[in-house]
Amino acid sequence: MNSGAFLRRAGIGVLTLWAAVTVAFFALRLAAGDPTDNLLAQGLASPEQAQALRESLGLDQPLVIQYAGYLQGLARGDLGRSLFTQRLVSRTIADQAGPTLALAGAGLMVAAALGSLLGIAAGWAGRSLFGRAASGLSGLATAVPVAVTGVFLLWAATWLASLRPELLPLSRGGNLLLPALALGIASSGALARVLQSGLEENLHAPFMLAARARGVGHGFRLAWHALRPALPLAISFLALETALLLGGTVVTEMVFARPGLGRLLVTSILTGDFPVVQGLVLLAATVYTLTHIAADTLSARVDPRLRSTT
Repeated sequence: MNSGAFLRRAGIGVLTLWAAVTVAFFALRLAAGDPTDNLLAQGLASPEQAQALRESLGLDQPLVIQYAGYLQGLARGDLGRSLFTQRLVSRTIADQAGPTLALAGAGLMVAAALGSLLGIAAGWAGRSLFGRAASGLSGLATAVPVAVTGVFLLWAATWLASLRPELLPLSRGGNLLLPALALGIASSGALARVLQSGLEENLHAPFMLAARARGVGHGFRLAWHALRPALPLAISFLALETALLLGGTVVTEMVFARPGLGRLLVTSILTGDFPVVQGLVLLAATVYTLTHIAADTLSARVDPRLRSTT
């Protein structure tokens, strides 16, 4: 990726971050209303105390003034404080980021390994029984929601633990294996479809006929010749999945009762803790932007044809 393309990508990334935090800022306030109303509804504060809290947080000011103050804070690197715990949002997110990053990373590895295996098998084997089975499994992985996969894995682990008590830790929320499998399986099907489609198209392309004419026989070398042009799209898809996996952890962490950013997001939305939700949206948008820049760079290295356009 040349410098001009990088600057263009960086500019688009900044606009993406601004759009994400702006939509989150106004949507939360217009849809959820005043968070101090929750305190009044639960009897946790008197009307006078709620009004004092509203004024101290600046919630009594017009939305435009609140928005301008929020952007000024972002420019200084200040994400604000939680409305209810008064802890720094950056510290609150950092405390919960470890389990989520571990889960998302493990899920991404499962998705990359399983998706590549199924996609290459389905594309290379074609209409054979093996190819049809791989294609069917990738379709099943795409169709089944991550919550259903998670519940099934928990049931399977519990059943195995009843037969082999030493396997009991598998069914506990602190174990990373089952949540990573549930998250990775849900993403592997779409990746397999991308690779399968690319392989099937490339196997009948003119450059493959030319490769066979040059003496490139069946085997790994010919498979790599067909697979390489399909990799940029697969890499871009994995970059998108990296960002989406942060959202996917919401369901997975709830199913497996794990701590992390997903549970923090759900709790913050339900309580109306606007600064924490905005910080999480900003984090997701940042991951989305950075992974796409990295994917464009890696794709250009894998496929030289993209270097003139990126």
